[in-house]
Amino acid sequence: MGFDLRDVGGVRTKLFYLEAASIMGVDVVNLEACGGALCSSVVVRDFGEPWFFVDVVGEGTLRVDDLQFAVFNYGDEGESRWVRASPGRHSLSLVLSPVRMFGERKVSFNGMYVVYREPSLFNFVLRAKLLLDVADAFDDLRLDYLRVLNEALDAVPLDSMANWQLEFAVRGHIVEPPGFVRALFNYYDSKELTHLRPPDFNELSKAAKEGLRILEEGIEELRVRRGHRGVVYVAGHAHIDLGWLWSRDVTREKIRRTVINVLSLLQSYPELTFLVSNMAYLKWLSEDKDLWSRIKDAIKAGRVIPIGGMWVESDTNLPGGESLARQFLYGQRFLLKEFGFTTEIGWLPDTFGFPASLPQILRKAGIKVFFEHKMYWNTVNKFPYSVFLWEGIDGSVIPTINYATYGADLTPRQIARAWSDHTSPELPAFLPFGKGDGGGGPTWLMLERYGAYRDLPGMPRLVMGNLKDLVNKVVKDCSLPRWRGELYLEIHRGVYTNGIRLKQLVRILETKLRELEALSVVVGVHKNYEELWYPLLEAEYHDPMGATSTKAVYDEIINELEEDLRKVNNELMNVLRNVLGTGSLTTIINSLPWSRRELVMTKEELGGVPMQKVDEGYLALVSIPALGWKSFEVGDGVSSGDVNVGGDYIENSMIKVVFNDSLKIYDKEVKRWAIEEGNLVVCEDIPSRWDGWDIEAYYKRVCRKLKPIGFSIVERGPLRGCIEVNYKFRDSSIKQRICVSAFNRRVDVENEVDWKERLTLLKAVYKLGLFGHNASFEIPYGVISRPTRPSNTWEVAKFEVPALRWVDVWDPDYGVAIINDGRQGYSVEENTVSITLLRSPIYPNPFLDYGHSKFTYAIYPHPGDWRIAQIPRRAYEFNQPLIIVENTSGGESSFLEITNPAVMLEALKWGEDSGIVMRLYETYGINTCTEVKGSIRGDGVETDLIELGDYGTTDISNLCFRPYEIKTVLISS
Repeated sequence: MGFDLRDVGGVRTKLFYLEAASIMGVDVVNLEACGGALCSSVVVRDFGEPWFFVDVVGEGTLRVDDLQFAVFNYGDEGESRWVRASPGRHSLSLVLSPVRMFGERKVSFNGMYVVYREPSLFNFVLRAKLLLDVADAFDDLRLDYLRVLNEALDAVPLDSMANWQLEFAVRGHIVEPPGFVRALFNYYDSKELTHLRPPDFNELSKAAKEGLRILEEGIEELRVRRGHRGVVYVAGHAHIDLGWLWSRDVTREKIRRTVINVLSLLQSYPELTFLVSNMAYLKWLSEDKDLWSRIKDAIKAGRVIPIGGMWVESDTNLPGGESLARQFLYGQRFLLKEFGFTTEIGWLPDTFGFPASLPQILRKAGIKVFFEHKMYWNTVNKFPYSVFLWEGIDGSVIPTINYATYGADLTPRQIARAWSDHTSPELPAFLPFGKGDGGGGPTWLMLERYGAYRDLPGMPRLVMGNLKDLVNKVVKDCSLPRWRGELYLEIHRGVYTNGIRLKQLVRILETKLRELEALSVVVGVHKNYEELWYPLLEAEYHDPMGATSTKAVYDEIINELEEDLRKVNNELMNVLRNVLGTGSLTTIINSLPWSRRELVMTKEELGGVPMQKVDEGYLALVSIPALGWKSFEVGDGVSSGDVNVGGDYIENSMIKVVFNDSLKIYDKEVKRWAIEEGNLVVCEDIPSRWDGWDIEAYYKRVCRKLKPIGFSIVERGPLRGCIEVNYKFRDSSIKQRICVSAFNRRVDVENEVDWKERLTLLKAVYKLGLFGHNASFEIPYGVISRPTRPSNTWEVAKFEVPALRWVDVWDPDYGVAIINDGRQGYSVEENTVSITLLRSPIYPNPFLDYGHSKFTYAIYPHPGDWRIAQIPRRAYEFNQPLIIVENTSGGESSFLEITNPAVMLEALKWGEDSGIVMRLYETYGINTCTEVKGSIRGDGVETDLIELGDYGTTDISNLCFRPYEIKTVLISS
């Protein structure tokens, strides 16, 4: 670059001065309080080009007559405080949010103004600023664009500006002022600078028109020499978290503010299209009938485009498979009901990793292409593709777009990155734009950028429109690279563990809602429970599910889930009592489709049943038929069982649990140690970036084993024996109750923790008596394997991984499973498995899991691999205990039985349109068939997750599955 050219900084400085000089006048708007808003009636002069300027650090909604706009500022931009005005009298109202973009409590409002610009000069400044940003972003274009800009700036001389122009431009600007101009007002009051005179606006207007002519001619000349770099599809969007650093009431206002801002912009920018990706948000908006009518018109016109198809943008690792199915069932059917269509676009930009079962779920929910961004956040390995075919564990394949950012401003740097990171140049890249988090979506300046850059020489050509064209191009490309297995996110590993109570409530509600639906079908209560699913599905949004929210938001979610659970339990009891009647019997219900022999806790003894008196009542060993119930008379039980207790051990006929400073488990049937040593371990937990989200690999550097301070036998059989072990760590106490039940290999570990630590994590670490060839983990609607001995950086990065209900470390002849009730973070290294019990970050919730908590996990040693041991069934039994209803007339009944242990019945419900729906899936990864015995007989129609597809008739007495296949069957009732 020649020394005679202004560089990027020089051009920017002159443009700032010209922007200041374009201010012809400023009128103060006097606002007065009016019913929660600030209001005024303002006369805008017919003078220059008028703009409203709202001087705010925070966010709000400005109504100008019948139009509404989002106004916001977070200290690093000015465009979102400017709204175009027109001459005449206007009615104004300004509603400010009580919190800022990220929920901060400090909102600052410093006044509102009408600012009059010299139109030609401001138009020149804006156009030149947009071209300067191109020069700044593209090294190979810089010299060409700087030459054009320099020639244009030469034609617009400036030798003065008034003090008030300069001062206001520092306050509210489009072009960033140089630091020395900002500093000027640290040393001089504006009144001291009265010798600075305003420019001649007529002369500047003429010069600006000439400068603009030079700019346009220069760009045309460049067009001859410079082609396009490719194509980037763009669309307006606003990623707004449902519950993160602000309450749901604030979220609702953010959503409303964003949509009304978009509806206003649609009138001025006919090219704008805007994507809406949470169907729950649309349902919220439908409560305002006038606004909803405008939204529906915009959707009908193709200007607002619903995508995603999910109720909310859910976490996908931690919820159960049926929760993910319901996200799509209720989201897609909301679209169908309101607009007559479903979406083909899957959309999860901020979710913390994706299980290998998701491609099948997406495909069976009507999704053709999946859009995600989060893989850009990997910290160890750069994800290699921007567009690829993602293949799941069942062989389902879905084209996937991994785009560069989910909240662009459409700056040249962002456009450049979207293209430079794009690995399939034969296809268009993708870049959504708009302000998220705080809301607002697209701004007028972003749309001005689109107009300036859409066909600019040397840049990618920008296309904004219906994404169906992009989807069709991607779907038809058979040459895309393929990625098999999970999309593991190499960051945010702490979310698997955060929020003990929240994750328990999610697990319990998932279970209870499925039980309620299944038993309603069993007893013939024809009712839809969709409204009871909503609080659960919304809690499974990625930030609430990860417990990465403030205390107020976390407590709000917990309270809502507790209330929802109360409603579900009441509904369940009403359903059961209607069929079981009133009497003197105790009825025990099994909601799983296989018979079970297990312990239950009763208030009174059951006649002729093996019983054991314990502090809470009576333990009873009962056998209950598949998906049915059996009633028992109150009476004298019998004392029998196989549990024995010694000085430091408890045992039954299968296993022996020994505790001597650490836990050991001996398998008596195969004569080997299942667990050689088990300890509680505390480690330093100080992540470098995202405290509440992350567990860093270096946590292992500072760890210590906890030594027990007390040990006692608290139950002595014959049905159950329990050891109680107490630990002390600093100001915290931990009590573990380790129990063995009669005729059962499962060892339950009940934990009661009073936790007073921060920046510390607690793990239970078990060294197993096996080599550890394999580690298998349950994921939603499936199972995957992860290496126990990493051999590359992709595997090393998986030092903390999620599991749904269970993990099993196994050799061909033996294995040990850990089964959880909501503790979903695990580490497996060779023959050692650990479960992360709790974390204690300080941001964004310094109270998270502080104080008293109770949770249970189970250890299940077994001969053979996890399939031989039927671990999926054992995990369902642990999470879905038998239900007890007292004072019934009762009886004995079995409604349905699945004979093949590889096949799980995940849902039995009334169909959305008609009939009965069964959803089953294959868990062993094999081709297999199962008989479905019981009251449901005949042929059914196989359909999809949203109950709209017709895959043909199927005989439910012999259902056949491919490996890990999800099958939804609709049966006429």
